[in-house]
Amino acid sequence: MGMFDVQVIKELKLKKDKKDLYEFLNKQLSKDKKYEHSIDKNILTIAKNPIDTFLKYNLTAKFDSNTLILDAELDNSYTLFITLLIILSILFTYGLGILPIIGFVFYQKTKATKYLKTLIKNYEYIN
Repeated sequence: MGMFDVQVIKELKLKKDKKDLYEFLNKQLSKDKKYEHSIDKNILTIAKNPIDTFLKYNLTAKFDSNTLILDAELDNSYTLFITLLIILSILFTYGLGILPIIGFVFYQKTKATKYLKTLIKNYEYIN
């Protein structure tokens, strides 16, 4: 788990099965767009999904024994781009350029975390 990756752990009592939960998550996160997703061994994976942010995350959702674990890792291409920006900001701004870059990425992380938590709350209210 990286510095800018998101992890949300929530205890849920499902009234329906896991597939209903995974379909709800996929539908809400996709928002009328087609993202590559799969359900293997009771784990939902969605690749390169912007979780209501500018950055894209690879999301995995796993539900075991009344616990939902949502892991969102920052996509590798964005990680590489941010790393290059940090290196260039060190070279050209004597390190002061790091602050806005880190602030922006951290803001995206908190925004994604809040979105995933409200998504889980909405699922609880619906069911």
